[in-house]
Amino acid sequence: MNSSPNHNLSILLFDNQGLSHYTSYLALGLSKYHDVIFYSFSQNYFVITGANKEKKIEHYSLEEKLPKGNSILKILGRSLILFYILARELTTRRYDIVHIQERLPTFFLFFPLLKLRRKRVVWTVHDIRLLPLSNGIRGKMEVIYRCIISQPYFLAKYSDIIIVHSQSLKQQLVGRNIKQNKIHVIPHFDYGYLLKRDGNVEALPNHDKKDTGYVLFFGDITPWKGIETLINAVKIVKTKVGNDFKLVIAGRSYHGYVNTKNIVEKYGDFIKVIDKFITESEIPALFQNSSFLVLPYNNSFQYSVSGVIPLAYTFSKPVVVSNVPSIVEYVDNNETGLIFESGNYIQLANCIVDLILNKDKCNTMGHRAYQKVMNEMSLESCCAKLHELYCLA
Repeated sequence: MNSSPNHNLSILLFDNQGLSHYTSYLALGLSKYHDVIFYSFSQNYFVITGANKEKKIEHYSLEEKLPKGNSILKILGRSLILFYILARELTTRRYDIVHIQERLPTFFLFFPLLKLRRKRVVWTVHDIRLLPLSNGIRGKMEVIYRCIISQPYFLAKYSDIIIVHSQSLKQQLVGRNIKQNKIHVIPHFDYGYLLKRDGNVEALPNHDKKDTGYVLFFGDITPWKGIETLINAVKIVKTKVGNDFKLVIAGRSYHGYVNTKNIVEKYGDFIKVIDKFITESEIPALFQNSSFLVLPYNNSFQYSVSGVIPLAYTFSKPVVVSNVPSIVEYVDNNETGLIFESGNYIQLANCIVDLILNKDKCNTMGHRAYQKVMNEMSLESCCAKLHELYCLA
């Protein structure tokens, strides 16, 4: 497709479940350059990000059309209905480029049609390898099903452009014999729309508004998040810091992977657990009142990039992260965060103590973190790069 740099293309943008905040914000950023036909899984995120106010976005909600629930019949039903919607929209809509997120179920079946119609496909890969959300056979079966229904090999082979969020993820794809020249690194962008909320901020249940200065672990609790390493570390921190230390764990535990009630029973004097999905309206107060974020992820996480880091940076919070390659690319050690060896809870404890006892250092690092996300990872800069790729496709 030969296009001048200012050519206004029509982008058919498909959301994916669990990524609606990202894709809605992406639609908003892309609308500066192109007309966007956006199929989203969440009307709520479309409004929260401000994308609903942009006239160049033609929005269609999939939320009401797809059955909810985790039963086998509901999961199969979602895939079948999504297949029908994809078939209808890919064949009847007028567009130049179709851009999908992650492993969009059944999309791979339409590659022959798209090639015949000379349509270009852009694929944003958030996770190079799917990781189980729970332990045991259930987690393995979930991964197998998602791979069967999405066929990531075909997505990688036949997409014209592949977007990843770190150099380490690009190298992993190259190691799987995917052509290097079609893989492009664009960082995970900021969460600036949360800073612009009009005061509609909710309080979390069982969370005292007066609580400030705590260390925050944020996000779903899954087998690769290193929660055991964190617990071992904070026991040491408590002995060194005393009453000045408090940890807040905010996120749901998938399929009871971690018994959060046991954590509270044992360490409730300095660990608070909010075991639920944290909504966008609850995030601002939770982050603003924290001192810094901790990401003790284990080495299984090397196949992904965490959106928690740009989220923390957006709120001017430094991070303490494990040395997983895809994560450390986002952290300037001793500038925007501290890095420790994955699984080493003693190193993690020392990093936490360092930032608690050196508040000026922590605040300075938070300021640099905000500068980094705005200079290197802003929605505007990321969409400008994506616009250039669209025009070259």
